[in-house]
Amino acid sequence: MKKQFKAVILALVFGTVSGNAQVSYANNISGDRLAVNSATEFSTFVKAKARKVSRKNDEDLKKYLEVVNLYHNSSVAFYNLSDAQKAEFMEASATLSDKLSGMSRKEAKAWSQKVQLNKSVFEFIWSSKNTISTESEVSEVPAVVDAVTSL
Repeated sequence: MKKQFKAVILALVFGTVSGNAQVSYANNISGDRLAVNSATEFSTFVKAKARKVSRKNDEDLKKYLEVVNLYHNSSVAFYNLSDAQKAEFMEASATLSDKLSGMSRKEAKAWSQKVQLNKSVFEFIWSSKNTISTESEVSEVPAVVDAVTSL
């Protein structure tokens, strides 16, 4: 009886620890990717804790957030941005990343890396657009195929 009771308690403790670990892991799945809700967090961070970056680079921040939000809300519009808009985004993200990495706060450096990662990912997506070919090769289908066996 005592062994069964201990086994039940051990199973409950193990299940609780395992469940907490899974929840903790699930909360960190988003990784370094700038998600929709973290775009708001990024904007709040820059405006509250990096005011110097916000004041001097307000237009860059707007351009950057506009493209990130477009990526999450309308992937077709994001994919079809003009070359000028893409260049503005690349310049804005490089400026923001440089300014944030120059700050002494660890949080600013982390945001800088996320901005740089997004810049690289978006650049890859836009560059892959040019490699997709819409040409197709037409091949002829034989008119009649002889049966291998006779039924």
